[in-house]
Amino acid sequence: MSRFKPTIGIEIHVQLATKSKMFCACDNNSIGAAPNTHICPVCLAYPGTLPLPNQRAVELAIRLGFGLNAELEPGKKTKFDRKNYFYPDSPKGYQITQFDQPIVGEGGVEILVDGEFKTIGIERAHLEEDAGKLTHPVGTDYSLVDLNRAGTPLLEIVSHPDIHSPAEARRYLQEIYAIATTLGVTHGDMQHGNMKFDLNVSLSETDELGTRTELKNLNSFRNAERALTYEIDRQAKLLEVGEKIPQETRGWDDVKSITFSQRSKEEANDYRYFPEPDIPPLVITAEMIEAQRQTLPTLPVVLRKELVSLGLSVDEQDVLLTQPQTSALFDAARPGLKADAKSLRKLVNLLVGDYQAWLKSHSGPEVDLTQIKPPFSAEQLTDLIKREQAGELSSKMSKQVFGLMCQSGDSPGVIVEREGLVQVSDTSEIKSLVEKLVTGNPQAVADYKSGNAKALGFFVGQIMKQTQGQANPQTVNEILKATLESA
Repeated sequence: MSRFKPTIGIEIHVQLATKSKMFCACDNNSIGAAPNTHICPVCLAYPGTLPLPNQRAVELAIRLGFGLNAELEPGKKTKFDRKNYFYPDSPKGYQITQFDQPIVGEGGVEILVDGEFKTIGIERAHLEEDAGKLTHPVGTDYSLVDLNRAGTPLLEIVSHPDIHSPAEARRYLQEIYAIATTLGVTHGDMQHGNMKFDLNVSLSETDELGTRTELKNLNSFRNAERALTYEIDRQAKLLEVGEKIPQETRGWDDVKSITFSQRSKEEANDYRYFPEPDIPPLVITAEMIEAQRQTLPTLPVVLRKELVSLGLSVDEQDVLLTQPQTSALFDAARPGLKADAKSLRKLVNLLVGDYQAWLKSHSGPEVDLTQIKPPFSAEQLTDLIKREQAGELSSKMSKQVFGLMCQSGDSPGVIVEREGLVQVSDTSEIKSLVEKLVTGNPQAVADYKSGNAKALGFFVGQIMKQTQGQANPQTVNEILKATLESA
């Protein structure tokens, strides 16, 4: 194990779920659109045009502030600034962002690591606009510029350097994703860049931070963990032989599984920040904050702690917390069920088991499973579980009904009636079948009385076969044991 301690800070760029761009009326959704079709004089920075902040972007930033447990001060002034740098896909030659007066201040996010909750500090979250996109056609010596993304509203979340392993970094990224999607701040489509992150990592033998490198523009939790693992190992090997780590920006090569140098890293003063002269400061009012507070759903950390108490694995928790529509189903279905572990466990099993299998069968390279609309409602899900708990359906029948709900969207009642799926719980009917079966199988009775546990399974199997699987298994077992003991 290396004697050098890694320290990691993360900047996350969350694409906000607005209809229009950050400072103009252009459509914010350019997925599948022809290049350079969602553009206008404002986002192309034509002379004489003026940017106008997107009100919904401001509201969503405040909303995410609640999820980050951040400072939201009524009467606080927040302003926009110009960050000066030139890239071919940035029409202005600068970026409109926020420098010293961000919309969201200090906060913190709890993550679950090795069974314990740890708080990762949030330094700030600020609004800004995205740049465009460069493509590099294979076999050519030129690049193409698509400015459809230019001006897309982003909220950049900056953590404190409180993370000390790739695994912690991955958990933090997943938690931010869960918060942002649960609050409806972003659509969460990772395939189309709804969330990208820059990873700052340094190594040191002391508490003093070492020289950091920045891993730029990752959009996969798995690749973030892999890139950090590689980079930490790379830096440790250099430090072991006395070499210095240059401050630089590095990329991640997914195919080769290595990081590579892109450019020397600029200091903040290289960007020559100054206040955006065309946008006056915004005042965040108490009414704006309260409007978001009133519509907050259950926050992921609250739900995660409940799921931990139910004994759910981290993987099961992540399914419910990082799939917005699945999480919404779970949250909406719970109030209609008994407040006991058995009911919630059944709900979890359906959503993280059978439902995930159905989702995966309907997703693919062009369809992110998080974007697939559930074919059934939370009320239908609650109805199904109640029917099983009341003894109307066996667990096998319930599973069958759920599969048909996924296919058709029909309610459990409609499916049960159509398919004739009614569990037989009539004790007199079951007792009659048991008595006939016991009388006709004396050898199996003798086997049971001699301690052969498989004999009981034989009788249960025969009863279920005769009732086409519709007999209540619990009732069958109770009557069988009583009848065999007295035979």
